[in-house]
Amino acid sequence: MQHKIFLLLGGNKLNFGILNKFKNAGYLVYVVDWNEHPQMTGDKHYRIDVKDSNAIIDALKKDGVFDNVAFAYSSIDLAVPSVAKINRAIGLTTITDEGLKYSSSKSMMTQKWNEAGILNRISKKYTDFDDSIIEFNKKYKLIVKPDNSASSRGITIVEKNADTETIKNAFNRAKTEASDNITVIEEFVDGTEFTVEMIGDNYGNVSVYGISKKQHTKNTDNNKIAVKLHYNAVGADLQNKIAEFGIKCYKTLGFSSSLGHLEVLLKQDGTLSPVEIGARSSGFIASDLVDIVSGSNFLGDLIKVQNGMPVKNGLHPQTDKSSLYFFYDFPDGYEIKKSVNLLDFTESSIESRYFNRDNLYVGNKFTKIDNDNARLGFEILSGPKSVMTPEYIQIQEQAMLTKMNGR
Repeated sequence: MQHKIFLLLGGNKLNFGILNKFKNAGYLVYVVDWNEHPQMTGDKHYRIDVKDSNAIIDALKKDGVFDNVAFAYSSIDLAVPSVAKINRAIGLTTITDEGLKYSSSKSMMTQKWNEAGILNRISKKYTDFDDSIIEFNKKYKLIVKPDNSASSRGITIVEKNADTETIKNAFNRAKTEASDNITVIEEFVDGTEFTVEMIGDNYGNVSVYGISKKQHTKNTDNNKIAVKLHYNAVGADLQNKIAEFGIKCYKTLGFSSSLGHLEVLLKQDGTLSPVEIGARSSGFIASDLVDIVSGSNFLGDLIKVQNGMPVKNGLHPQTDKSSLYFFYDFPDGYEIKKSVNLLDFTESSIESRYFNRDNLYVGNKFTKIDNDNARLGFEILSGPKSVMTPEYIQIQEQAMLTKMNGR
């Protein structure tokens, strides 16, 4: 009997937790990645563009292994249509074509949310620069972003009443990153950002498995790059409020039999506004962080859903644990003088399941980062919710930075 194959589209090292999870479950893991030498290759590597589903299916059939593929997954937004097509071809129930349409375009999803009365901010799309953008900026601080890129590339925050050159540069930067040449310009909203991890079934139910409080680096220029995703870090009332809103955002776009990775803003007036949603999750979030707070097998449940299992509508019961995607984050010009890491400062009840500390060496001097892939290392943390609070982590991180800098 041949082993079943888990097909992973994208060989980025941040998917190592997913590769490890399915290897431990007895699967062969085949990786599809256009790079000649991706960061991960699994048991077999196909050098194919993750967006080319036909070529992927043909390669699997040519090797005589297509019938052994049990499931395909990707953390890449642009690979979601390929994942859907492959999973449909092996007989699974997947996200609808309507859902795929909205998941691939920020401008389309925000338009749909606006029509449903749940957007709560101004969002516009442009293919060409015109003077209305300058008038828009006279009234609002703006965030300018590509319609369909990834890894926080091409995003610029533009202060109110900026000069025309600054606005044009932000517009062109976003348009260059967008494969459809569409730039999305929105009213910049101050507030606290959260992420919502969901699975919807084919029967109209949506379960929220985890909610993270998000923090962005200050060590960048006019961009929003996440450096902390802290799960199960806020009270039950707020989690239920965000979960209910997240489910509404998911259903409004016609998602079903799919993951939903939603970013949402809690505005200063207490209202919620959706930022964007993907019909996928991401790396260590999907492999470990959500499992820790839900007490369930997040991706395992997705496979069951696409094989016909229902989920329970609402917020999935949360454990007494918190989990944290912690990225090392250093001020511009900061130099390491003593090699330590965050775990040297936390209680023993906090563990790191995976980490990358390659940049934490004496003499390393840091500059500002400009996208997700430029982040400087990470910890995948698990600990008691009562101990591993956002405030506790902030104190220990500051103690680490002080020690690192030789003070």
